Amino acid sequence: MSVTTLTGSYFEKATYIWCMKRIFTLLSVLSILSASVSNATTRKVLFIGNSYIYTNDVPLLLQNIATSMGDTLIYDQSTPGGHTLQLHSTNATTIQKIYSQQWDVVIVHEQSQRPAFSPGQVETQVYPYAQIIDSMIHDNNSCTQTMFMMTWGYKNGDPTNCGNYPPICTYAGMQARLRESYLEMTQDNNATVAPVGAAWKVVRDSFPTIELYSGDNSHPVVAGSYLEACVLYASIFHKAPNLSNFYSTVPQADAVKLQNVATHVVLDSLDNWQQFGNYVFSDFDAPLSGQTITLQNNSEKATAYNWNFGDLATSTAATPPPHTYAANGQYVVTLTSSNTCFSETSKKTIDIWPASVNGVTNNASLINVYTSVPGYVNITVLDAVDKIEIYSVSGQKIRSYRMMGKKTIQEQLPAGIYICYAYKGETPAVVKFSVQ
Repeated sequence: MSVTTLTGSYFEKATYIWCMKRIFTLLSVLSILSASVSNATTRKVLFIGNSYIYTNDVPLLLQNIATSMGDTLIYDQSTPGGHTLQLHSTNATTIQKIYSQQWDVVIVHEQSQRPAFSPGQVETQVYPYAQIIDSMIHDNNSCTQTMFMMTWGYKNGDPTNCGNYPPICTYAGMQARLRESYLEMTQDNNATVAPVGAAWKVVRDSFPTIELYSGDNSHPVVAGSYLEACVLYASIFHKAPNLSNFYSTVPQADAVKLQNVATHVVLDSLDNWQQFGNYVFSDFDAPLSGQTITLQNNSEKATAYNWNFGDLATSTAATPPPHTYAANGQYVVTLTSSNTCFSETSKKTIDIWPASVNGVTNNASLINVYTSVPGYVNITVLDAVDKIEIYSVSGQKIRSYRMMGKKTIQEQLPAGIYICYAYKGETPAVVKFSVQ
């Protein structure tokens, strides 16, 4: 896939979609949900940049998000103020830290203005030094994944360089040039990109009341740094930050919006941001028909696969044949996808119910039901629905929603088994689901 296929219009059209499409699995008639199960991951990460990293201590924010999700971040940084990649390429501290241990990922970003300059300037002032740093990273460890962090445009463009290069006189023009340059660096160095600048634009367009900039119209306030950390979390750990309960000092309502934007921007387009490099992404869909599961492998950059169906059955095929469970119950399906450098594991919980339980037949024609983390359920509407109701198995109504065009619901519920009714006219679609 060519980098030139990436355009800003995608994000502009998708600004109000908060939840990534990957977290919803298609459910067939007589089937119940396939729910993702959190899998702990440890990553060793080095940050090479400047004040866009150390302002508000972005690595610590990222570590706190990771910890809240059960993951572990081990990190170090070389982030002196105002440093360019040219300066980093000869900085003794930066070089020492690159060679100090075997990193999984090295996050690299340029000084805030340079990648927005004219293509000719960027060609001589940025790209050669990005290549030097990338070469040192791989000289230390050929498996380390370089990840360029796309930064954001100044709030009102770059007035100091506007006269020399008019496209950066506005925020939109500056952001477009930053995007182009970081994608070019990514392709040239067989790297990946953490699209902070792309998420920044979505927040500006969709939630203009959330202030991301400090008084200098360049550096982030805590909300901007929190958005940065959420994008980095999704890019490094391949998980949705909108499941984290760590909000730093950002008001929870705003933090949730920032989490959702980061989730959507990174994970809905991961094939674009990580189309180069060797960073494994493990993922699969698990649609059910009765008691038979037909797995669909969505992993990227992997060369080997290890499946465990949760009932002692296993497979090493890229796409295993359909698997039928002998008994009703709850099963955890695990996929470990790997190559010679990286390994990543994804899990989904499969609830196998009888076709009819307590007289209720599972029918997911109008909705998908997905239990994301313990205590929460997500419902997404597949077709126009007037009303959704949730009942306990004893028949007590727990929740009722008038949809009025709304497409998603996220609800916190006590552990137990529930029945969801989605009404389009008089006959509802019915899905049984469990909350752990």
